[in-house]
This record gives sequence, structure tokens and C-alpha cells, in this order.
Amino acid sequence: METTKLLPSELKIFNFAKKEVRLFGEYLISSLPRISEIAINKEDSVKVSLSFYLENDKTPCIKGIIELDIVLECQRCLEALQKQLKINFNLAFVRNEQQAKELDSQYEIYVIKGDELATIDLITDEILLSLPMAPSHNYECNLNKDKQEIVKEKRENPFTILKNIKIADVGKE
Repeated sequence: METTKLLPSELKIFNFAKKEVRLFGEYLISSLPRISEIAINKEDSVKVSLSFYLENDKTPCIKGIIELDIVLECQRCLEALQKQLKINFNLAFVRNEQQAKELDSQYEIYVIKGDELATIDLITDEILLSLPMAPSHNYECNLNKDKQEIVKEKRENPFTILKNIKIADVGKE
């Protein structure tokens, strides 16, 4: 079993799985372009741990953990929303759908053509899959207070003016 501290830019999936390689590393959120676009805290770190192995002596797999604190924009009030994430995943890499049928349901299936995968793409995909589609606070946001104020505001019915005009026309006949 090989252990490495640095994460390579490309993961040699089949080669690493045969050797049961374990990789550990740390990134800044700013070094993950698709995450950096949505995160407010770009200078915080992302900790990654990847363990490669073969399932059934033929299917390369990765068991991984990604940990980060990410600050997103709440979609209701547009204020900062902090999420602490610990993402555990178990991926199996197959060349076709038939190979996927032979595996246990505990695996997320990755159908790949080549033997390599960009490390940043793998990490980014797993983070994006764990984020809510529309991040929002679990409590009442500022926006809800604004809505209550708007509802309380009384408006004059715009048709009352028309009612008065119609009555005036009927009296002239």
C-alpha cells in the first residue's frame, strides 16, 4: 500500500487501484474554479482523502472524504450562509453499463473511457453534488420580514375611481 501526501493533477485510476494508493491533500477553494464561482470564502481550505482499491479484483474504486466549510449566498435573503460539509463517497469506475450491473449498490458508478481523471474535476463534482440546489437559511431570513411589511401596507383599490366615474355617467342620462 502506497501513501502520498500530495494529490497529483491526474488520477491514474486503474494503476492507483492495483497499488492501493492512498492520497491526502489540501486545496484552497479558489483553486477549484466551479466552486470558487459560488463560494464567498475563496481563501478557505478543502481537505481531501482518497483511497484506491479493486473491487472483485477487477473494478477500480475510490473511497473518499472531502471536508470544507463553505459560505454561500442564501437564495432568499442574499446574506451569507455557512455550510460545514463532510462528504463521504464510494465510487466505482467502469467502462460500460454491463460492468456496473455486477457491482453492489453502495457505489456511485462512473463510466469512463480512459485510465485517468482530473483530480480537481472529481473533487468539484462531489462537492457540487452535496450542495443544496437553492441554498437558504433554516430560519426566517430578512426577506420574510420585508414580505410581512409589504402585506401589512394597505393599498387603495384602483377600481374605486372607475366606480365613481360610472356613477357620474349614469346620473347624466
